[in-house]
Amino acid sequence: MVSKEQIERIKNSVDIVQVISQYVSLQKVGSNYRGLCPFHSEKTPSFHVNPTLKLYHCFGCGASGDVIKFIQEIEHISFQEALQKLGRQAGIEVKFSSSQSGKDEYVEYLFRVHTEYRNCLRKNSEVVQYLFDRGLNDREIEEYEFGYCPGGSKIAYEVASKLSLQFSKAIRYGLMRKVESGYVDTFENRIIIPIKDDFGRIVAFGGRTVSNREPKYLNSPETPYFSKRSVLFMFDKAKKAIKGVDFVVVTEGYFDAIAFHRIGVTNAVATLGTSLSEIHLMKLKPLTKNIILCFDSDDAGKRATMSTLKIFLENDFDVAIAQFKEKDPDEVLRKSGADMLKDTLKKALPFEEYIIEFYSKQFELSTTSGTERFLMQLRPWTRLMLSLKKIERYENLLRIISSKTRLSTAQLSEYFKSKAIQRTKFVKTNLPSDEDYLIYLYITREDLRREISKIDRSLIREQTAEILDLLENNLDLSEFDEETRKYIFDVMSKIPPGDSLKIFEDIKKNFIRKSIEKRLSQIDSKLAICKDERERANLLRERLRLISSLNGTGGGQSGA
Repeated sequence: MVSKEQIERIKNSVDIVQVISQYVSLQKVGSNYRGLCPFHSEKTPSFHVNPTLKLYHCFGCGASGDVIKFIQEIEHISFQEALQKLGRQAGIEVKFSSSQSGKDEYVEYLFRVHTEYRNCLRKNSEVVQYLFDRGLNDREIEEYEFGYCPGGSKIAYEVASKLSLQFSKAIRYGLMRKVESGYVDTFENRIIIPIKDDFGRIVAFGGRTVSNREPKYLNSPETPYFSKRSVLFMFDKAKKAIKGVDFVVVTEGYFDAIAFHRIGVTNAVATLGTSLSEIHLMKLKPLTKNIILCFDSDDAGKRATMSTLKIFLENDFDVAIAQFKEKDPDEVLRKSGADMLKDTLKKALPFEEYIIEFYSKQFELSTTSGTERFLMQLRPWTRLMLSLKKIERYENLLRIISSKTRLSTAQLSEYFKSKAIQRTKFVKTNLPSDEDYLIYLYITREDLRREISKIDRSLIREQTAEILDLLENNLDLSEFDEETRKYIFDVMSKIPPGDSLKIFEDIKKNFIRKSIEKRLSQIDSKLAICKDERERANLLRERLRLISSLNGTGGGQSGA
């Protein structure tokens, strides 16, 4: 597996404008380059490339991403192939194929250890009974290749010895650890669940304790050949079914995905205790755009559902959410049977209905303040739906909100769209404002970021403050929502190169002036009601001092 650092090195080593120019005729417009979008038919150029952000974005169809994604999409190749192609251009070797011998050794080692764990399971009647109690039968135990690592096991050590594998490697692979008496298996006293890559090769183990030992589940560590962000559990078995039925069931845990496979829903996969990644999305996109999320019904599962739902929607997937009376799909199958689990899947809520249900439980909708806070939570989702042109889903959302709040759909539409219009007006200003410059300078001048962060957020628009917060936490714009990316691209294109330090000094003066004017306004309000002569004298002295400072910044105020 190529490291994140190497991926970033390749992205920074190639010129995104030169790469895209091989496929699209680009013309320089301000800080951007513009051309006809290669991903949809158009007569007026709406495809922009920004060399500073190292991103492309089409204002027509919404296509957006970095140079690796562009090569993937334009040549219809995998992430690995795109990375190798760009690596060759940058003179950086990407060792997918040359490291294969190392992966072969790794896979062979895990396969041999797993074979021994399967033998141990067959000999342990108590652990077999545990699986029986979870509803599995002999055939299923074999089919899903469960194993068992006994307490005090040295299987990983013994297999490494037979393969002449360095013990330091075996330790890095996470299958054994050093103790005073020698070596012991990492997964001792756990049921072993094999985790496979897209081609059915074992690349990691999941371990489920059969006692009260914590953690309940244990995964293999990250290695050069295994990353949780690049693997979906059961994907090797599910991918054909996913393409055939044109939807995928996404669960949280091993036993949840297995539960669906046991009842014939073989298009189910599971994430491995991590958030959805770009690599997961790349695996699913060629197969389907339809998702049913089946995360746990507890609070943590609901939060995970909302964050995962947002990622799927931003990538233009259509999502429904299954809701369980029990904690998770595996528990539904064990307690209520296959028909109930299938029925729950059939009754999955469209995403807009789930969003409303999620937020409506958090606020008292019989009160004005509760309703206002409820609508504020929904505003970003309506923006997203409108930007993705999911008009029918948006209108359905309005109808459901109307039934819950007694507001008409017309009122709700005006509320949500008025907010979007305000943001649009803010985004589309022809001349760059001080706040546009703040965003521009934060992105382009690392040395000014600390100073920009010190500016009083109460003096700037809510939208600008939100974007600065996002940039402070993450400068990877490919992870921002489409509306924010559009705004930043617009800013970068309309601000010409100039003396950044002089610009920033002028902006600082403007904000100092705003701060003084804000304080003067507060003093004037106090003077209007102040009856204490001493306090009044202090306020007047402060007012005179501030007016003097204001004149020093090039401002002025009447009534001094």
